[in-house]
Amino acid sequence: MALRVVEQAGLTDVGRQREANEDNLVLAEPVFAVADGMGGARAGEVASRVAAETFRDARDPAETPERHVAPMRDRYER
Repeated sequence: MALRVVEQAGLTDVGRQREANEDNLVLAEPVFAVADGMGGARAGEVASRVAAETFRDARDPAETPERHVAPMRDRYER
């Protein structure tokens, strides 16, 4: 039995300790994802954005997020 999504919503919150929200959301049915910006980590907002964009842009069901993430991970891990 498949799960059918009839409503969707998304919200992130900066929390109590940070001044900027580094989280990103993907609300692109059938893909729903949250990328936690890891507040306080170096370039957490970049990692969060790249992860969300990767899921958002992967439209082909045969594609895996890893195929898109691996080259970016190599580029940003220095």
